[in-house]
Amino acid sequence: MATNTLPDQTDETATRGSDSGETNFNETFLRVLSPLSSLRLTVVLFAMAIFIILAGTLAQVNKDIWVVIDEYFRTGIAKIEFKIFFPPSFFPNLDQQNIPGFIYFPGGWLIGFLMGLNLFAAHLIRFKVQAKGKQRTIGWTIIAAGSLVTWLVIISGANKDGFQGYSLLSWQALWWLLEAGVGVATVAGCVLFFYIDKHRRAERGLILGITILLGCLLAWFISQGQAARFSDASMRILWQLIKAAFAGCVLLSGCIFLFKKRAGVVLLHAGVGLMMLSELIVGTMAVETQMTISEGQTTNFVHDIREIELAIIDETDPQEDKVTVIPKSILLAKQQQVVSDPKLPFDYELVKYYPNASLRKVSSLTPEEQKETKNPATAGIGLDWIALPMRSASGTDMGGGVDTPAAYIKVIDKKSSETLGIYLVDLEMALQEIGQPVVVDGTPYQLYLRFKRYYKPYSVTLNDVRKDDYAGTNTVMSYSSDIKLVDPTNNVDREIKVWMNNPLRYSGETFYQSGYHADPTTGKEMTTLSVVTNVGWMIPYVSCMIVVVGMLYHFMITLLRYLNRREKQRNEPSDVNEFIPAGKENDLAWQNRARLQEKLTKYLIPALIVVIFGGYLMSKARVPKPDSNKMNLYEFGQLPILYEGRTKPVDTLARNSLRIISGKQEFTDQDGEKQPAIKWFLDTIAKPQDAFEYQVIRIENPDLLTTLKLSKRAGFRYSFDDFIEEMPELMKQSDLARKAGKGKATLYQSRVLDLEKKIGTVDLLIQAFKPPEIRAESARDDLIEAIRRHGMLERRNPPRAIPPGGEGENDDQWQTYSYAWTRDLVKASFAKDKENEATQAWTKMLVAYASDDVSEFNKEVRNYQIWLNKHKADLPHTSLSKVDFEAFFNHFEPFFYCSVLYIFAFVMVCFSFLFWPRPLGNAAFWLICLTFFVHTLALIGRIYISGRPPVTNLYSSAVFIGWGAVLAGIVIEKINRLGIGSLLASVAGFSTLLIAHMLAGDGDTFAVLQAVLDTQFWLATHVVCITLGYAATFVAGLLGVFYILWGTCTPRMTATAGKEVIRMLYGVLCFAIILSFFGTVLGGLWADDSWGRFWGWDPKENGALIIVLWNALVLHARWGGMVKDRGLAILAIGGNIVTSWSWFGVNELGVGLHSYGFTEGVLKALGLFMLSQLAVMAVALIPQKQWWSFKKQDV
Repeated sequence: MATNTLPDQTDETATRGSDSGETNFNETFLRVLSPLSSLRLTVVLFAMAIFIILAGTLAQVNKDIWVVIDEYFRTGIAKIEFKIFFPPSFFPNLDQQNIPGFIYFPGGWLIGFLMGLNLFAAHLIRFKVQAKGKQRTIGWTIIAAGSLVTWLVIISGANKDGFQGYSLLSWQALWWLLEAGVGVATVAGCVLFFYIDKHRRAERGLILGITILLGCLLAWFISQGQAARFSDASMRILWQLIKAAFAGCVLLSGCIFLFKKRAGVVLLHAGVGLMMLSELIVGTMAVETQMTISEGQTTNFVHDIREIELAIIDETDPQEDKVTVIPKSILLAKQQQVVSDPKLPFDYELVKYYPNASLRKVSSLTPEEQKETKNPATAGIGLDWIALPMRSASGTDMGGGVDTPAAYIKVIDKKSSETLGIYLVDLEMALQEIGQPVVVDGTPYQLYLRFKRYYKPYSVTLNDVRKDDYAGTNTVMSYSSDIKLVDPTNNVDREIKVWMNNPLRYSGETFYQSGYHADPTTGKEMTTLSVVTNVGWMIPYVSCMIVVVGMLYHFMITLLRYLNRREKQRNEPSDVNEFIPAGKENDLAWQNRARLQEKLTKYLIPALIVVIFGGYLMSKARVPKPDSNKMNLYEFGQLPILYEGRTKPVDTLARNSLRIISGKQEFTDQDGEKQPAIKWFLDTIAKPQDAFEYQVIRIENPDLLTTLKLSKRAGFRYSFDDFIEEMPELMKQSDLARKAGKGKATLYQSRVLDLEKKIGTVDLLIQAFKPPEIRAESARDDLIEAIRRHGMLERRNPPRAIPPGGEGENDDQWQTYSYAWTRDLVKASFAKDKENEATQAWTKMLVAYASDDVSEFNKEVRNYQIWLNKHKADLPHTSLSKVDFEAFFNHFEPFFYCSVLYIFAFVMVCFSFLFWPRPLGNAAFWLICLTFFVHTLALIGRIYISGRPPVTNLYSSAVFIGWGAVLAGIVIEKINRLGIGSLLASVAGFSTLLIAHMLAGDGDTFAVLQAVLDTQFWLATHVVCITLGYAATFVAGLLGVFYILWGTCTPRMTATAGKEVIRMLYGVLCFAIILSFFGTVLGGLWADDSWGRFWGWDPKENGALIIVLWNALVLHARWGGMVKDRGLAILAIGGNIVTSWSWFGVNELGVGLHSYGFTEGVLKALGLFMLSQLAVMAVALIPQKQWWSFKKQDV
């Protein structure tokens, strides 16, 4: 899109004088292009793109993703119905289908075409070659060479004769080269730092920061050795990005020669144009298909799940089948018309066609359904089964729904025109290889309504398919397929492994591990491979790095220019006498005392604040000392337990469970004293009769309280004993709520199900630790019942406290205490085997606790800790050091205390604006730095515990966004020293940690990842980058809020200070668009590497794209002079709304491959936040002359 470099440049196009050599044609051509190059047009197109993407996102609630793509994005004109703006999850009491009206709006392709014209015109009109003579020749030569390199990189991924995606060197050699490159860059940074003149502090500071980061990275590589090496799959992606970045750097070199300071802008626009071309190629040429194979089966075709065909198969020839196919387009073109074709063995008529249907037994229909539903079938399977129409599935639903069409076909004899029958054909039957037999002139045929097939010159045999789950769960950790690829045309016969995030690229096609299925009756396993034909799959890699290289160069120049200007302002001489009272000009003693007092207020008070709050934090981090007179609950909480796919301390299970049912990590006992979650946990599993008296169940709904015959009380917390007698009524209401179905349950029914979930959480703990009752007189029957109950419990994925152990045991799985106790009983009674020591240790601990035997309990806890450390090498899925550290992390609660310190810092910053500005301002800044240090250590702690990059779920995203925002605030405060940076850091730090606290209510914040997300490379690049983009956009928005509120609600904002805030806002926006763009495109590359679709228009993807477009809109509006300082602040606040929508809003729609799902309470909080931002924007519309600060200046 068109852009300019200087923020204060307007959108006026320079007029050209007419030289004697210019023709009328050139003048006319320029007059036509001039309006097309307008930055105002650019901004309008960005706004239109945002609107069509938002509409397409909302439309996916009720429409299949491919329908939405065709109707909204890959079309010239889109028909947008008003009802899509009222999604059911947002407006549950509104009948969306009855909302009338629609508008026609430019579709994605038309907007993209206009953007391309705008971009082309802008480069012809605005961006002129500045080089002359030899420099011009050199520049064009380098660009030609860069274009050739770019082309070679792109076609390197389009080898149609063999395998693609491999480098000339081995991945290990590339890793060594990468380490060497980081080392060389670090050394070069050090040399450059000392080479640059000391007076150029901005450049030296920037180089020093980059060098330190590179040095830390190099130190990590060296210290970790091979453990730091990326996987082969990650190295493959890195190799593609390195090649693309090299092409971008070559092109940038040529652009610098030709366009000087505008080189980065020219290059990034070229990259954007290339990316738009990529989407056009994908939309017109890419083919997405699937290959479904059972183990041991060989296949040579793929099918398109978006298209169907009617296949007529003659199987009389034992050597080969004769197949005649009627495509969907022909089949549906002549419904209820007799179709005759010489290639068909019979004539046919499509009687009925259902785009999505389900099969029901005719005998299962009620009399009312039989009256309403007429069965058209007169022969075949349709006599026993009937197809009932269903609403089309949403292609981006988290369940991955796909339409299963059905049709009724009338078969007509060609010779006699006699109807041979009306037959039911259905996709479900075709998927099970069940055809509809038809006999014509004595020849048997099979009819299949199946997915459209494409036959290939190669064959694929599935040797083995694996589905690996996380320990103790049904959550998939990974899928993988061992296949044999045979292609006689290329002399290929190879065995290859394909798994999630590691596709096979061969002969212009890419094979992705897409799905897994095991037949519940036979156990036969089947794999689904997505097979995508996309000749331009490398283009997004190249265009991404070209844009990033251009952006980094352009904004780095802007940043250095700003920093140098700031440094120059600081070094300007000032009139020292201005600060010395009259009569003290020659009093050196007084001046020395004044300087000493200034140093004391500048350093002593901040240092004192840091010492006080540092001591406060250390006191909270101190581990409690064992007390012989009390139960050692802390050490018991350190014991490992396997639950939800990972080994964690018992303390984590206790805290998460109590948080789910109570909303808190502690409770109040009958004596009114606060107790930790671990005590509630122990009482629940060892003394449930006591635990049932604790008021820990949070029930807020007044109708539900009435049902349970409870009165409203402060805190809304009740004990089990309070409503135990009303449990039958609660179970009745639960059954009714489940029958209502998802999305149709009332608020009351939703709260009933929530309470049932809470009760289920407690019951799961009790059942997992409750030994079965084995009576001597009926031991055999009791054991059988215990085993049956264990099977039922296993389906609920209970917590497993007992690690594998004991001599002669081959089992390497953790077990629940109840099952391990039963197994030990059987061993002791019948097999006379040695009992499991871990089971015995748990038994002794629980018995001692139930008996209130403090010394015995503490002794058994210590003994079990010793046993665990002795056998730690044999404990599967377990790192005792991580478990111990997580228990300490839970005890310390660093994020909670960081939020407390951010509040104190906020208060000090606010007071510094009123009085004693320097001491309080410095103290607040130092306190923020201390808190940020602890915040950073806590993030590192989470990384250590999870073994993952910092962001893996919504909770961690809030923590990390806060960390990024606080870092930005510290940098801003260090640069301008207005107090705004400290204010921003404290507000952002506290608010994001508060959001994280609210998101922690669903349970484990270290939850394991789904198979497709289980990739360290993409989590460390895409997720981190996009989250920092969120943070930067929020920081810019907060600066806009501060600018407006500072100017309207206080008399203290001077014109100079306001300008400085806007400059910082502009700079942060530049970082925001770099991070959001790079993160968004990296997400597309991840998607391409996972399922073969760089951009699938999924709601979460669309939300990220809207952020990029909004940031681009704001910057272009500024560059075009469409907005000044106030307008820039207003638009930046709009970025808060856009980012919150992408962060939380799209999840509330409940659709999408990346959706986290609907979260209780989020929608209300999101709405209030958006309204608050709109309110601030409305305040900003007050004429600036009426702002309090400007009124004061006028006076």
